[in-house]
Amino acid sequence: MALEDAPSLGCGRSIDRIWATIDQPPDAHEEQCDQCQAARTRLQRLSEATRTLRDHDLNDPALRPRPGIKNAIMDVARAEIRRSKRIVLASTENGTTEISEQALSSLIRFAGTAIPGIHSRRCHIDIRSSSTSLATEDHPSGTTATPASAAPHLIINLRVAAAPGIDIPRTIQALRHEISNAIPAGVGINAGTINITVEDLYDV
Repeated sequence: MALEDAPSLGCGRSIDRIWATIDQPPDAHEEQCDQCQAARTRLQRLSEATRTLRDHDLNDPALRPRPGIKNAIMDVARAEIRRSKRIVLASTENGTTEISEQALSSLIRFAGTAIPGIHSRRCHIDIRSSSTSLATEDHPSGTTATPASAAPHLIINLRVAAAPGIDIPRTIQALRHEISNAIPAGVGINAGTINITVEDLYDV
């Protein structure tokens, strides 16, 4: 919709046009028009209130994302366009559900952002096949059930940097617990073996 097609004042000047130029000095028409001046005064109050709310939200600690969340989100985005080995989450006669190693690594690093004093770095996942053929069961129709496959056993190797002064064993235990909960909640399989290496300290 064009600015001049928007709701207008009695003088014919559109309200949207005044709003679009509210941060600029009034033009010749607005300087002489009582209706435009009144509208500018009200819109300036709205603009100031909007700016105050925006600045408040930008500086509100409660609205700030956890450290590392941007990197975690970008990792997930990159995982969608990069090829990698796939981990089978479920397999049925109708097909399989898979996840890429990068996507699962991103989930693991994101879980690490919940633990203060830890920066997750490289994550490598080995997959140990635990597929087992289950005994088939005869059905009245003469068909047999499709053998099921057990979920893979993951071996997670995560390298992290720690903040100086933290209790490293206790913090790593908390990180391992966070990851062991995040994987089943996120993708529906057990976390398997979680190896965590503290390879560096970082400045707070």
